[in-house]
Amino acid sequence: MRIFAASLALCAWVASVCNAQRIVTLAPALTELVYAAGAGDKLVAISAWSNYPPEATKLPVVADHAAVNREALLALKPDVVLAWKTGTPEKSMASLRALGVEVRVLDGQRIDDVPRLLREIGQIANTPRPAEQAAKAYESRLANIRRRFASLRPVPALIEVWHSPLMTVSGGHYMSDALVACGGRNVLADLPGITPEVSLERIVDIDPDAIIGAGSADGSARFKDNWKRFANLKAVKRDTLIWLDPDTFQRQTPRLLNGVETLCAALDAARR
Repeated sequence: MRIFAASLALCAWVASVCNAQRIVTLAPALTELVYAAGAGDKLVAISAWSNYPPEATKLPVVADHAAVNREALLALKPDVVLAWKTGTPEKSMASLRALGVEVRVLDGQRIDDVPRLLREIGQIANTPRPAEQAAKAYESRLANIRRRFASLRPVPALIEVWHSPLMTVSGGHYMSDALVACGGRNVLADLPGITPEVSLERIVDIDPDAIIGAGSADGSARFKDNWKRFANLKAVKRDTLIWLDPDTFQRQTPRLLNGVETLCAALDAARR
């Protein structure tokens, strides 16, 4: 009954798009979410770098982070195009709407937003039951992670999302949520903005117990090489330079918790 009521409420919000049979996604995370919500068979096109699940790679690519191939997209006659608020250029969305294309913008900034995103897509695609199952599984898994690490000593850590210039995440970012869920402490949580720039000198002063690479270099070896010249940092001396697969840790999908569990295990080692 609650699922049905939620379906009616969201159907009123999405107007005519409450049973989309032909869906296009403009971000890799959205592609994953559509499959996770049980609507993968309704996808007709995707964006570049949509590499999960494997069957997604067989679909035509009609967009990347900078632009949309409008002609190719229109030829597929989608019922709805799903865009990511902070990843799809506004001009691309506006140009599609000007051509009469239904564009729905989704957004998530916290680790707890994934279940909501699954449920929203489930209503748009008329797959509320599998979407609800995926949402509840995520909520249960995240709750278990939080319970396991809630009472442990917090590990002061830096999250690096880019090395040159050095960029991190503030406490308002889902990666910071992930760190806290693992019993970590974001040493730059109080910085303004979401992905602020920070000086290397400040990191040397803070000297965090761990440094987490969230996709800012070409793999684990490159990430570690970037920090080895700071030999006096605790994270370098103790080899608590933690590299996370960006495909799991940078996408707000159910697979995000794979990256979180990898982070938790690495932080636990750093804690010991």
